[in-house]
Amino acid sequence: MKKLFKIITNKIVVTAFFFLLQVVFTMALLLALSQISAWVYVSFSLLSLFVCLFVMGKNANPGYKLAWVIPILLVPLFGGMMYISFGRTARLRRKDRKRLALINRDSVSGYSDAHEISAECISTLPLDEHKIASLISETGNFPAYNNTEVSYYPSGEDFLKALLCDLEKAERYIFMEYFIIERGKCWNSVLEVLKRKVNEGVDVRLIYDDMGCLFTLPANYRKKLLAMGIKVHIFNKIKPTFNIRMNNRTHRKITVIDGKIAYTGGLNLADEYINEVDRYGHWKDTAIRIQGNAAQSFTIMFMQFWMLCERQLINVKEFLPELTEKPNGIKGYVQPLSSAPDGNMQVIEKGLMSMITNADRYIYLTTPYLIPDNEFITALCVAAQSGVDVKIIMPHIPDKKLVFIMSRSFYPVLLNAGVKIYEYIPGFVHAKSAVCDDSIAYVGTCNLDYRSFYLHYECGAFMYGVPQIADIKADYLKTLEKCKEITYAEATDVRAITKLTRSVLRLFAPLL
Repeated sequence: MKKLFKIITNKIVVTAFFFLLQVVFTMALLLALSQISAWVYVSFSLLSLFVCLFVMGKNANPGYKLAWVIPILLVPLFGGMMYISFGRTARLRRKDRKRLALINRDSVSGYSDAHEISAECISTLPLDEHKIASLISETGNFPAYNNTEVSYYPSGEDFLKALLCDLEKAERYIFMEYFIIERGKCWNSVLEVLKRKVNEGVDVRLIYDDMGCLFTLPANYRKKLLAMGIKVHIFNKIKPTFNIRMNNRTHRKITVIDGKIAYTGGLNLADEYINEVDRYGHWKDTAIRIQGNAAQSFTIMFMQFWMLCERQLINVKEFLPELTEKPNGIKGYVQPLSSAPDGNMQVIEKGLMSMITNADRYIYLTTPYLIPDNEFITALCVAAQSGVDVKIIMPHIPDKKLVFIMSRSFYPVLLNAGVKIYEYIPGFVHAKSAVCDDSIAYVGTCNLDYRSFYLHYECGAFMYGVPQIADIKADYLKTLEKCKEITYAEATDVRAITKLTRSVLRLFAPLL
């Protein structure tokens, strides 16, 4: 009986139940009203028509608009209401938007010294790199930094060792923000260090995403962490209501230590990421460690979200160490950035597209999901047709089969244009990285799909002329040795039912 009660009161079960209840009630109400009066059917059909016109007139991705127009026209009685409930531009509540705008205006003062340095750094870059850095600086207000040392980790195991070592050295504060945290060897080892640092007087703050941790952490876990002295916020708590904002998750992975060291990449804090458990074969992931001036940006990124959750302004400058202005012999520049679903801030997608279009010799990409918009596909195809060596590494063992089917549906058009696609035979690839012409690289949290580009909060860093770009390329080529190249014949030699499934899924990919 206790076990049954525990299942019934589980947060996931309760959320799903109330959500489905609202869907059924709304559909039943509309059907009942339409049977009572034909005017109800006509009214809601007209609503759907006006919604279609509204959608088509929006300044939004064409694929996203098409994915909504078709179901609205197919089911006019429900279509308009479906869009009003789920399809509106994903964004924060009005109060939170105003609060975030105020936070951004206040915290941007923390970049004041950096922007002066950034302008000088960008001006010295070669033309192709200059274009990318300028784009990111102008559209996202993200500075490029000098005097920053980069370390690259080709596996979760290497990342965790370095992270634990740096956490032990924290003196002032530790800020962490992750999409997924799961109790096990990985998180438990981090938590042990965090508890010790709290006892030493270090300010430890943690943000984790409610959806990302829905299946991995109990509902009362925040209270347990608070009792340990760790300050905690849960981002965008799940509510069993018609709410498009539930789609907006913080997919960012950030650790900042004393404002001097920062980590980012594809790695969450769970055991599969360090291959302690085998869920989808060998888990291939990557991360970078940033030490020096560029850690400032990740400190500001974290504090902006912390203030949003805390609902009060904090003087960000109190957490920022002084920048080292004079060159200290470290080569290259690092440009951290973040993207958001609010205000058309797809800065990471724009940066990657700029890297692709400006590539001269090669562009190598790694992603677990390949569901890009038409503009991104065009950029890849044009680059390949221009003689650029375009390679993409994908997983061979998927974690989400439906998403994998959608990803493979994009193979033929890319392969036909000369893009080379490889699948990682040992297991699952979760890395999100790009390296271009031995001089530019990106490592971060953003997948090559609609969800990361348009719905999630993401982060990462572009690197220019950094010595560790050679390490990223070397790891890519080493990974290729464990991959199988997919041919156009293989990508197209599928059953008719598979082709039909792919076509339908591709049509609705922007909504999934």
